[in-house]
Amino acid sequence: MFTLGEVVFDIMFKNGQPVASRPGGSMLNSSISLGRSGLPVSFTGTCGNDQVGRLVAGFLRENKVDTSFLHHENSQSIIALAFLDDNNNATYSFYKGQNPPEPPALPSPGKQDVLLFGSFYSISRPTRDFALNLRNTACNMGALVIYDPNFRDSHLPELAEVKPWIEDNISNAGIVRGSNEDFEIIFGTRSAEETWNLPCFRKCKALIYTRSSDGVDLLCGNFTKHYPVPSLKPLSTIGAGDSFNAGIITAMYENNISSNNIKDCNQEQWDTIIKKGIEFSSAVCMSYDNYIAYPLPSP
Repeated sequence: MFTLGEVVFDIMFKNGQPVASRPGGSMLNSSISLGRSGLPVSFTGTCGNDQVGRLVAGFLRENKVDTSFLHHENSQSIIALAFLDDNNNATYSFYKGQNPPEPPALPSPGKQDVLLFGSFYSISRPTRDFALNLRNTACNMGALVIYDPNFRDSHLPELAEVKPWIEDNISNAGIVRGSNEDFEIIFGTRSAEETWNLPCFRKCKALIYTRSSDGVDLLCGNFTKHYPVPSLKPLSTIGAGDSFNAGIITAMYENNISSNNIKDCNQEQWDTIIKKGIEFSSAVCMSYDNYIAYPLPSP
């Protein structure tokens, strides 16, 4: 398993007061949940060669995530201030150095591997080439590519520039997992069906469309299905989608599902995959952690 993305250090605020701090970044969060699930996972990205960067690297290794492709550059690590609202959803302010990130060494995923990538890291001009090179290598080698756009409205001023890159990422992914907010911001679509019918999804094997407390919609070549989610009062929703991604990858790994057979998955197999994603996401919502507990509590 391989993930590619940004490295940040999250400091969470509630009612103007700091309540927790955690290593973060969408794909890093997924990596930690995958490592805690016992899957062989490598994280690819760049962090500062400072105390925060060393803390993050140590945290990854403690959670059984391979850091061979984590590059320490001579700049400050990114700090993210996450402000939780009354529903414990977060808005962010990011603080980072002025220099563009240095390129990490890139792995070569094989036919039985999974590559998870996305977020703004995959379409930002300074890091687009890293993501494109790794994605193309994974596609050429026959790996299963999973893309999560994770596009925040704070990036709306840049949407016109990056939208073609988002569409390109979707066109080259086997599975796309995104929220209704993502797709409404990017494409103006308001349902899973409307999103699935976009031209960029023609080659995609499945769209997993998450709608927060309104559940999950799965659309694939064979069928469509809606999955309800438990009613929760979350402590924090940071990392919920990232952990959902880790859950579906964990279920695929446990059931020997790869790029070879993903298109042939039946409804029962997809039920198992989506159920695990919901379990992981629900567990993370009940703590200030961005990743599942170790071990994951029983549902």
